[in-house]
Amino acid sequence: MGDLVEITTWPKHLNAFYKITSNALAFEVKAAGNAALGLSRKPANNCDFWIVLGEGQRCFIKKMSSRHCESASTPGILSADEYHKFWLTWCNGCVRLGRDGYSDPIVSCINDVHDMKYVTFSVVEQRNPVHWRFEIPPSIEKTKFKPITGSELHWVTYEPGRDLPEELLVGGFEKENLYIARAKHRGSLTPGKYVRSLGKAYIPWGGQSTEKPEFELLCGFDGFWVPTCDDKIPVGAFIAGYSEDNLERLYIGRALYEGHLIPGKVAPSHKVCYIPYEGREISVKKFEILVSPKENDRCVNKIFVSDRVSYVQPDIEEYDVPDSDYSNETDEENVAF
Repeated sequence: MGDLVEITTWPKHLNAFYKITSNALAFEVKAAGNAALGLSRKPANNCDFWIVLGEGQRCFIKKMSSRHCESASTPGILSADEYHKFWLTWCNGCVRLGRDGYSDPIVSCINDVHDMKYVTFSVVEQRNPVHWRFEIPPSIEKTKFKPITGSELHWVTYEPGRDLPEELLVGGFEKENLYIARAKHRGSLTPGKYVRSLGKAYIPWGGQSTEKPEFELLCGFDGFWVPTCDDKIPVGAFIAGYSEDNLERLYIGRALYEGHLIPGKVAPSHKVCYIPYEGREISVKKFEILVSPKENDRCVNKIFVSDRVSYVQPDIEEYDVPDSDYSNETDEENVAF
């Protein structure tokens, strides 16, 4: 059900437009003279169509961009004492006016105007008012979206026997969903995969897929995957750890291998993504890297060697990586893991 509206139109009144989204209108009229409805794509006095009831005991539909109109003889169609019910449709290439309870229209007119969704009610050359009743779709306020909080990517320590975090990030698929883990190993902090059915994490290191009993899981959903290859690290790539030699920053990558999508690690100096698979460390040349809008874009492609920093400029034209703000300055925030 829509909202029931009752209005009275007077001579020389300002037209009020009502939005109708169903391409159809059921209405009632009580008038001593003539009554008119306008159809329009937008609220404006120059409507695309005018539908007039009772004009000289006739009804007609006129397209305003054409001199021609369609009309029919309708004596006694309106009454000054009681409401008479009608319907109006504008769909399937035709505007139709009909009486309530009858499927055949009183009069119809070809319509090639699209997206008419406004109706107005008026008076035609007379001094008497016209009374209307009609239904319009209920007014629905547009939903106001609130920003989601707590979505930032963050690490949670895995605790055996306890429920996993609800915001656990899915990182791939290998017979089941894979999640992203990281663990310390021989001086490194290395990202890899977590297999929920086994309750175990595996990291790629030294040519092997190494099982780790203690690890962290990546949670949140404020991230997206960017395809790349070699040492082309996108701006905003999420830093997941560091290597055992020279403390090179490690990123989270994932790659297709034998029909599986497996998360692993990306060390820019190696120019591949390493994934743990069936006990081995597999290197893949084409892969994706996890990017977070929150990540400091000044940290992209920095390789840390002792106390100095070297910068690797991405091939922007080939890989369409956004410009970064490169600087020769270093500070504790950029160096510390």
